[in-house]
Amino acid sequence: MHLATTAAIIATAQALVAPTPQKASTRLHGRANKLVIWDCDGVLVDSEALLKRAEVDALKAAGFDDVDEDACNRLFSGFAPEAGAVNFEKEYGKPLPEHFFRDQIKNSEQLFRDKLEALNGATVRTLHAAGRQQVVASGSPRARVDVCLEKADISEIFQPDRVFTREDVERGKPEPDMFLKAAAFCETDPKDCVVVEDSTAGIRAAAAAGMECVAYLGGGHARKPWYAEEISAIHAGPVVYSSEELLEFLSEE
Repeated sequence: MHLATTAAIIATAQALVAPTPQKASTRLHGRANKLVIWDCDGVLVDSEALLKRAEVDALKAAGFDDVDEDACNRLFSGFAPEAGAVNFEKEYGKPLPEHFFRDQIKNSEQLFRDKLEALNGATVRTLHAAGRQQVVASGSPRARVDVCLEKADISEIFQPDRVFTREDVERGKPEPDMFLKAAAFCETDPKDCVVVEDSTAGIRAAAAAGMECVAYLGGGHARKPWYAEEISAIHAGPVVYSSEELLEFLSEE
């Protein structure tokens, strides 16, 4: 009886100190397993510089002689049209010309077909060959994004259901809605996503979504020192300047 009691006491003590069994984590480990969410303009294709030149020409024709490409970059890049309009009126004291963004979008598709160059088409294809899950989340209209993907030779990778644009959400960047919609479609936790962005609006949207973000500053519009300073003012995370650096970053285990 005494031995039985002693054994019971020992068993109880062992149960008390034994670690509680843990469920296996379903979280992804390592950046190489994360869902990649791509911005389009200025990241997949070198479109921002083309857009800014066209915007300056249109604004000068409307009488805004002191507007330059840097101003358009700072006020419009990455922002939903309504946010860009607010930014412009706040700085210049006058509203944008009527239908400004609508006309710019209409005119940009042929401009892109004629002059657009890819930035990270090869990066996307390399990741795809490795079985990586990727989507696009762009503030541009779908028709223009389609042209960008075609020019970068990645249309077959990004089928329509893997492309999210401003038309798909009520609120565009810098709100997180588009990124969260993309993650939900892929049944992926926001913390298991990595966003590739080039604009302050996009970086703010990624932060609001609770997602890791890498700033890609390899586009023609992002080469001036002031642009990198604007990014560093709001982004303490990683910054890369080439497609090679970006591929290495996205492939880290």
